[in-house]
Amino acid sequence: MPTLRPFGLLPVLCFSFAGATLASGQTFSSGPSIVQFDVVESGDVQSGEGADDSLQAVDQPSVDDEVSPEPSGIEPAVSTDLPEEVIEQRLQATPTAEFDARANDEIWLVSSRHLRSRGGSVEHLDVRRRVDGSRWQSESPHSLLGSDPTGWNRPVVIFVHGNRWDLNTAIRRGLQGYDQTIVPWDEAPSIRYVIWTWPADEIPGPIRDVRVKASKADQHSFHLARFLNGISPQTPISLMGFSYGGRVALGALHLMGGGRVDGCGLETTTGMTPAGYPSHRVNLTLVVPAIRNSCLIGTRSKAYSQINHLFLVYNSRDKYLGLFKFTRFSGKTPALGYTGICGLNRLADHPYRVDQFNASRAVGAEHSFLEYISDHRVEARLRNHLLTPTR
Repeated sequence: MPTLRPFGLLPVLCFSFAGATLASGQTFSSGPSIVQFDVVESGDVQSGEGADDSLQAVDQPSVDDEVSPEPSGIEPAVSTDLPEEVIEQRLQATPTAEFDARANDEIWLVSSRHLRSRGGSVEHLDVRRRVDGSRWQSESPHSLLGSDPTGWNRPVVIFVHGNRWDLNTAIRRGLQGYDQTIVPWDEAPSIRYVIWTWPADEIPGPIRDVRVKASKADQHSFHLARFLNGISPQTPISLMGFSYGGRVALGALHLMGGGRVDGCGLETTTGMTPAGYPSHRVNLTLVVPAIRNSCLIGTRSKAYSQINHLFLVYNSRDKYLGLFKFTRFSGKTPALGYTGICGLNRLADHPYRVDQFNASRAVGAEHSFLEYISDHRVEARLRNHLLTPTR
């Protein structure tokens, strides 16, 4: 048996604010004071098993929290007109604070990293909003789930990351994805962009890491499902998952459709059963997801009822997903992100609701999020499918 390497060594389109450090110049604020974290300027930082998930912060003197209006017509921090290898290099080198938001967009962080079980309401999530380009201000979950304060009913675009990402990496890759996909898109409506993070820090032992994270991804899909159910059915939702982030996303949609994960479903509320939850008709983008290729007709079959349009990027040369079938929990079934959908013809209206793209020629054998958003062919397709109108 070949040696197994963990999935998601680099980035999908999540996090706890504990036990991790932020990119240089990034701060969290809570109320009138700023919460300043220790900073690192180096690349991805991985923390081991048992990392403390409580906020490690020092209150700083009060400052004016008023948000200055963003200029209109901003350009990406890294131009999309550059050669692909240059884009990837510059994305790595650009400070996080330089990734600007468009004037009418909002950027949020939502974390379930500190939650130790599948239980709990959305009030237990840690929710932050990015202000002034480098501060993350604490907010109530309902400030994001409630009515859009602009009255425009802006689409909510949620990015869920993959395995072995610490908080710093989740934030950085989420902002890089926004910079390359949304900012250059002249026709895109104003959006509320959410970086969703779950406990994906590296733990010792590559095989153990993959198996433990599969369980955690399934567990934290419950938190994402409750969050999605809290969004108004009239609000368009786009969900993007990379690697194990795709597993989190599919698990959440399966639960919303009345399915069960690890034998459990969403709790019943007064006057509403899990199967009766409203269909949000989510636009789902999966980038090399690490889950069985037959899941949409098997273990995650209820997810399809919640999907308006599915865009799957798979890679038949991905050297890590190629080993997925050797993990015990996969039942020797290849990964969805390696082969594409098994049982496609059994999905209703699939010629109109499902698109697949084999990125092997564009990306090669690497399992790297930056490789995908740096490639013009992949990035253009992501943009075309991200906000597909509800059918």
